[in-house]
Amino acid sequence: MPAWEATPVEEALLAVHLLAAAIWVGGTVALVFVAVPPVQRLQGEARAALLRELGRRWRPIGWGALGIAVVTGPGLAAYDHAFDTAPSSFDWVLAVKGILVGLLVAGAYLHDYVLGPGLARQIREGRPQSLRPVLTQIGRGNLLVTLALPVLGVVLSELAS
Repeated sequence: MPAWEATPVEEALLAVHLLAAAIWVGGTVALVFVAVPPVQRLQGEARAALLRELGRRWRPIGWGALGIAVVTGPGLAAYDHAFDTAPSSFDWVLAVKGILVGLLVAGAYLHDYVLGPGLARQIREGRPQSLRPVLTQIGRGNLLVTLALPVLGVVLSELAS
């Protein structure tokens, strides 16, 4: 096979995409395994305040990185001739990755902007915390998808070379 030769634009696009993906994945893993466990041991307003603060600080970074990765991904796929001259295996993996990205964006939106604030309202109002199990399951699903996406990216890079 010929050596992979990228244009400067493709190299820049790849670097930005990988950096954005690393920020999203690394930040998600750090939150799930480092930040949230100690917060879960807290109760009441201390727990709520710390979770709000983590969310307030992470959302612009995380959503910005995810947005950049989503925007640069199709550009990279175009350079690899997705759905044109790329092998059908490349197209299938890319389609699966696209579906998972869509699920991740929807799940992250639900987690951050619908269920999280809804659970906070339930806690503030002293109501049963019926949203907590759903929020937890969506968070776990988002983590699994977040970890699967870079693996699919590696598969795509192998199929493109």
